[in-house]
Amino acid sequence: MANGSGDFDQFLIAPRGNAADLSAFEEHLKKIPGAQILERGGRADQPRLVVNLPTQSFDELRSRFNDTLIIEPNARLTPF
Repeated sequence: MANGSGDFDQFLIAPRGNAADLSAFEEHLKKIPGAQILERGGRADQPRLVVNLPTQSFDELRSRFNDTLIIEPNARLTPF
């Protein structure tokens, strides 16, 4: 998280099993400058988030939460 590029990208975050694991991620998200939740979705038993993160945070978050969360770049859709 140290390159300071200032580039942001969207990521889809979903729990691998326990929906409560998303809460730990949300708490950690508060420590990342500029990070924000763009959308909450899914069902109660399968919640998901779309978040805006500094691109340099991706590897750190994935290594920290990979066992409990799916963290993937979000494909932005554009109209035809």
